[in-house]
Amino acid sequence: MIRIGLDPGFGNFKIAAVSQTSQVALVPSVVGVGETDLGLLSLGRLGRRRHQQPDQVTFGGVSYLVGENVARFARPVQRLDFLRLSDGPELRALFYDAVFRLLGRGSHLAALIIGLPVEVMADRQQALDTLRSLKAWMVGQHYFTVNNSPVVLEVTQVRVMAQPSGAFFAWGLDNSGHWSRPKADLKAPVAVCDIGFNTLDLFAVQGGEVVGRFTGGDTAGMRRAAELLINAVQGRHGVDLSLHEADALLRRKRPTLYTPQGEADLRPFVTQALDTTAAGVLHFVERHWGNGRQFAHLLFTGGGAETLREALLRQYPHGVVLPEPVTANALGLARYAQRVFKADG
Repeated sequence: MIRIGLDPGFGNFKIAAVSQTSQVALVPSVVGVGETDLGLLSLGRLGRRRHQQPDQVTFGGVSYLVGENVARFARPVQRLDFLRLSDGPELRALFYDAVFRLLGRGSHLAALIIGLPVEVMADRQQALDTLRSLKAWMVGQHYFTVNNSPVVLEVTQVRVMAQPSGAFFAWGLDNSGHWSRPKADLKAPVAVCDIGFNTLDLFAVQGGEVVGRFTGGDTAGMRRAAELLINAVQGRHGVDLSLHEADALLRRKRPTLYTPQGEADLRPFVTQALDTTAAGVLHFVERHWGNGRQFAHLLFTGGGAETLREALLRQYPHGVVLPEPVTANALGLARYAQRVFKADG
């Protein structure tokens, strides 16, 4: 049985499994309805640069485009509500594509730990409802194809945990699920700040228990920067960007946009959006944690931690941005899955 950690982010859908080595896969959280077959449409040998095509995921007799460059072939579905984390065709298409990228074609047996935002997990009824919905469609056998490659997946168990707990496990556990740091670190106060696309989660633990005083969440992630950039581009150039297109521009070294007036340099707008978002994130963190000196270890994770690294470490110089922060939650949940499902037999 493969023990899987899953972080269904609104920006990227992350999945991981561990044995002697770590396996991690990432799918941009973009889904659309359309076709990649353009018939004989082409520019011949002019401009032969090829972009990665989205995956075609088929299940239940219907197909979806998933992942990179969906917007080239279909209008992306942009759902940002928490109900999207429990069920729906977009969630299933992303899950199937992520499993395929991680494990490939063929038959697989798996148990899952799924990371949910702190806001969801802190609401007992909402967390239970989400877990119930996930189990209802996930546990059992799944038959699907990705790019015409057949996959049979049987899921035996599903558990949920707070997404930033995965970062804590990635920091503290090895691939066998055992604590790999000094024992004192397990007792010490440790804080995790997880900056995702649609979520900003604060998570604190000490002595193996969650510290509620320093734990909380908000929908104040990198989506705020994307929305600021969308508004600026619309106001200056009259061009509508999707959230994921704006997010991609925020991460480019040379963000540009082609307009009737020529190629526009978006760096001033990107800088403004990132600075404003960093200020909002730091205000939220400072309100809950102050200067953070009460924690022996302060960990930053999530895609936003990489993008806002300089501002975060300037404010909290004793903090650490985890290696591969985008996928750290999924990796840590997979490591914990080794521990908990092994204990269950």
